[in-house]
Amino acid sequence: LMTNGNSININSDTFTAFSRNSFIGIPNLFWMVILVGIPAYIFLHHSRWGRYLFSVGSNAEASRLSGVNVQRTIYMAYTLSGLCAAFVGVLLAARIGIGNPTQAEGWELQAIASSVIGGTSLFGAVGSVHGPLLGAFILATINNGANLLNVNSFWQRIITGALIIIIVYFDGLRRRGK
Repeated sequence: LMTNGNSININSDTFTAFSRNSFIGIPNLFWMVILVGIPAYIFLHHSRWGRYLFSVGSNAEASRLSGVNVQRTIYMAYTLSGLCAAFVGVLLAARIGIGNPTQAEGWELQAIASSVIGGTSLFGAVGSVHGPLLGAFILATINNGANLLNVNSFWQRIITGALIIIIVYFDGLRRRGK
């Protein structure tokens, strides 16, 4: 609303230099993954709220009957998701030196694919912090390999979508087998 959808050039070298520099040979943006990942792991696996998230994701009605405030838990999940998206938006703007409202358009499929490849179930209550990170690494490797083989980006998206469908299918079979 403030920019009418226009891009904003970032003229601050300090702001953009952060994303381009490294600490002990490791890019600062990777340190940001660790900075968010470790507290997220602790939050999800060692706190009551993290257990609530898994519980509500598995069965909201059973969680409600167990005394979990389902609405507050869902609200908290969306709030944390929005905070992470805003943080990534700032890091992306620092990396490319421009604030563009449509810069990450189309990354939704990549995010879902990374999560699913990393073992997160679309049926809920199964997931981790390290799984989507591993999934993102695998997906980046596949996409880089496809780029080296000159595979059209259109086909890369089809491959990613097919991979999601296959993994969700096998996850569904696994869940029915339990």
